[in-house]
Amino acid sequence: MRTSKFKRPNKVLVFNGARVLVAITRSLRCAGDLTRGSRSTIFNCCTGKYTRAGVYYYRYLHPDVLIDLDDLDCLKLEEYDKMCGDERKYITTRKMAHLRQRADVKFKQKMAIAKEMLSKAE
Repeated sequence: MRTSKFKRPNKVLVFNGARVLVAITRSLRCAGDLTRGSRSTIFNCCTGKYTRAGVYYYRYLHPDVLIDLDDLDCLKLEEYDKMCGDERKYITTRKMAHLRQRADVKFKQKMAIAKEMLSKAE
C-alpha cells in the first residue's frame, strides 16, 4: 500500500508544429518549464480539451504504447494518436509556423524590455 497521498506524475510527450516528437518529459511541470507554457493549458491539451498549447502539441504517454529515445525526431503525432486509438484535430503546419514566429517576436520584445529595465536599475 502506498504511503503517499500524491499521484504519480504522468509523462508528457511534446510534438512541434510539424507534428514530430521533440521531447519526452516526466511531468506537466517539466513540460511547462521546457516550453515556457502554462501548466493548465498543457493539461487541457493532453486531455483533449484543447488542440494545442502555445506552439506545441502535447499528449500524455499512453500506458499501452512503448516509446523510446529512438522515436525522437521520427514519431509523427498522427501515428501516435492512431496507436492510442484517439481521433483529434490538428492545425495546419503553416498556421503553426506563423504562431511560432509571433511567439518568438513577443519573447524577444519582453527580453529587450527586461534588459532595458536592468540597465536603468544599475
